[in-house]
Amino acid sequence: MPACDSAPYPALSARYADFFPDQPTAAPRSERFGWGAGGLQMDRHGSADAGLTVVLVHGAGGYGRMFAPLAAGLAAAGHEVLAPDLPGYGLSPATWSSVDYGTWKQALLALIDAEHQRRPRPIVLLGASIGGYLAYLVAAESPWVRGLVATTLADPRDPVVQAALVHQPWMRTFLPTLRPLSRMTRGLRVPVRWFTHMQRMSRDPALTALVCADPLGGGNRVPLGLLASLFDTAPALEPEQFRRCPVLMVHPASDDWTPVAISDRFFQRLAAPKQRVLLDGCGHFPIEQPGLDQLRDALLPFVQHIASENAPKPLMQKAHPESET
Repeated sequence: MPACDSAPYPALSARYADFFPDQPTAAPRSERFGWGAGGLQMDRHGSADAGLTVVLVHGAGGYGRMFAPLAAGLAAAGHEVLAPDLPGYGLSPATWSSVDYGTWKQALLALIDAEHQRRPRPIVLLGASIGGYLAYLVAAESPWVRGLVATTLADPRDPVVQAALVHQPWMRTFLPTLRPLSRMTRGLRVPVRWFTHMQRMSRDPALTALVCADPLGGGNRVPLGLLASLFDTAPALEPEQFRRCPVLMVHPASDDWTPVAISDRFFQRLAAPKQRVLLDGCGHFPIEQPGLDQLRDALLPFVQHIASENAPKPLMQKAHPESET
């Protein structure tokens, strides 16, 4: 069971709420989930008795506390929300070998298993940025995931996606060497913005500057192993075989970092029931209107439908025939 933790996030972490002025606010409960060498820091929002839990999955420029405005909105709608910091990000320190896309997947699978053992209820994954593909990797393996939501579904193994993600064209020629290099360099960490287009995080320069300056998120330094694993981690099920749960893609329509077209390459192959909603006016980190309202209007019914579909069925009372007189 997770242990309570005061989680001394820096004041900078609270500034993300400034970009969501109309969202409800509520302080999360900080916890420490015992996993691996250092554990995972995690925010828990909403009622512990909620019928469904949403697990928020960040990408290479985020961490759990960054999601607080979105989590508060889901909690206000009656759902429980977990927002973990994945190894090497936020307040989840990790050795170089644990800052890895495959290890992130294992951490999320362990968290979901522990939550199910503590209190069985349906789980919905919501992945943002490259956390969308990570959420897909988890949904392809966890038996407890009942729904998948992603702001992007770009498959980093796809050369077209690599061209969009990698900062300089010449860097793509070195992708096959990153895995052996990571074993040689081990503890060497490089700024994640050196390798990818962190400057395209948002259409709002102030938000982009905040993410890039945040040492817990976009200003983080990561081992080469994370970059290597991003581009070579394969799912347990390719999209043509994925029928485990319904999928909602809520994609920013004006995303300059991962354009809709590259997520569509993966999304269109999915065999599961699926829905595609474009968030008008939104960049990669969706904060603009009307897209933010469109996100809410698509997300809340999707989650509520899954909660209703998986709610315990009332026991039927056996009819007693009237006695004959």
